[in-house]
Amino acid sequence: MKFIRIVITVILIYTVYGIPLLLASSIDPGIERISLAPGQTKQRSVLYSNTENTDVKISITPYAYNPKTDAISEDKKNIFIKADTDTITVKAKSSFSIKYEIYPLTNIAEGTYFNIIALTPVTDDQNVKINTSIAQLIILDIVSTENEVKGIATTQYSTEIKIIKKGIPFISPLVLRYTIKNSSNYLLTPQGRIDVFNEKNSYKPIYLYLNPEKEEIYPGESIENDIEVKDWHITDLFLKRIAMGEVYNGIDNNPQYVGMEINNFIFELAVIAIAFILAILFFKSIKQDLKKKS
Repeated sequence: MKFIRIVITVILIYTVYGIPLLLASSIDPGIERISLAPGQTKQRSVLYSNTENTDVKISITPYAYNPKTDAISEDKKNIFIKADTDTITVKAKSSFSIKYEIYPLTNIAEGTYFNIIALTPVTDDQNVKINTSIAQLIILDIVSTENEVKGIATTQYSTEIKIIKKGIPFISPLVLRYTIKNSSNYLLTPQGRIDVFNEKNSYKPIYLYLNPEKEEIYPGESIENDIEVKDWHITDLFLKRIAMGEVYNGIDNNPQYVGMEINNFIFELAVIAIAFILAILFFKSIKQDLKKKS
């Protein structure tokens, strides 16, 4: 059984991430994501296409799946899908729509859950043909009964922006670091934008896009990335810059706003000016001393 689990895990990874396998079959879609309130059910289907010249018998098996550890489980309390049948026969050069039901338990907590439905060709003697197995990933978001119409809504995530390097105008960039932490029970794919501009809006904002790779954040985890602001304007020397972000969690349309001020360079300019004046006075004093000695 451990060997079968490893095989199914590999198959799932290849299916989800689009890595080509030498298969004589395919499924569509590879991933199904759905929102349900506890106690609700919904019918879904996956299309299995047989490109072989012979009929193929398919075994249909649901599993619970942990995407963080790639663990596969047959524990029924964690399985929320049920196919209409355990096996089907798909004709040569044809497709078959496999229907299944999604039925979460009534006492299941709000959050994101994962199952897979493994479609495994078998021979007449019931031996698994490992090299032609394939699986669909089903992502189930459990929402409250009040949210079943509008879907998922969560504010249980936080975004923080801080300065890593203030930069030197026209020489080195400003470096900001954003951290997005997922405190919810949902799988989040946050995105958004930080606008950098000065307090007088004297130039067009600089747009910095968050999480362009669409990295997913599992419950209790966070992502952290640095972004550079390479553009400078002469007004940045005297005016404060403002970084204002609008962040979406990837599962609802409710933005989260975050912002900070970045001090101007008046203090640094004053220090340079004072140092310059002191240097001039120092060299004048040395010059006068040299004249007196001569």
